[in-house]
Amino acid sequence: MADRPLTVAGTTRPEGAGAGRAGALVDRCSAELDASASVPLLARMADGTLDDPTFGRYLAIEQAFVRTAARLAGYCLWQQPEWSRAERHAEAVADLVGPQSRYFERLLSTRPVDDATSSDLLRRASVLEGAVTAALAEGGYAGVVTSLAAAETLYLRWCTRAAERPVPRPDDVQRWIELHVTDGFRAQVDFLHQLVDELPADVTDARLDAWFVGMLRAEDAFHASALVEVAA
Repeated sequence: MADRPLTVAGTTRPEGAGAGRAGALVDRCSAELDASASVPLLARMADGTLDDPTFGRYLAIEQAFVRTAARLAGYCLWQQPEWSRAERHAEAVADLVGPQSRYFERLLSTRPVDDATSSDLLRRASVLEGAVTAALAEGGYAGVVTSLAAAETLYLRWCTRAAERPVPRPDDVQRWIELHVTDGFRAQVDFLHQLVDELPADVTDARLDAWFVGMLRAEDAFHASALVEVAA
């Protein structure tokens, strides 16, 4: 399946909040989303208590996954037969290898992670790349877009809740949260949900659930990898 382009089931997304397969998928996995949005690393960012060295380690693993995400977006571009959808994947590639890459380079320049720490850190954090590449191997385009939908839905959920809390946070942490509640980010989440809505009928709900929850569990391990108490 991973080697053949997707046949799109349809091009019209159902109207209404929560409509379609993606809305039903998010509803089925709501408890798992809430749990993943409350893990220690994200809770500390939300309440403003995350220390700067831990934030630096988190940025380092996020930078590594952004590079994986860029390659995945390129794969999706190749697999997507509908041109307007392909253009959106191309835009994602451009954003990931351009502005997002520069963003991480800038922030990490002020909080570098030493080589020994980085090697072990990236090894632990590779669980996230492993989850999405396993979904790709099993389900091709469907596995990838469902996994990415899980990750982005999680970030929209926890950052929306964090943004609603008027607590003092370090500037870079506050900006990180704000980046994930912009109209542009919401549009990207909506786009991924649209792609899930359009998956062929032979991609069963059980497979969607497995990819979605599997990605959330990998996110949990990924986020834990930046914590000193996990590394110790």
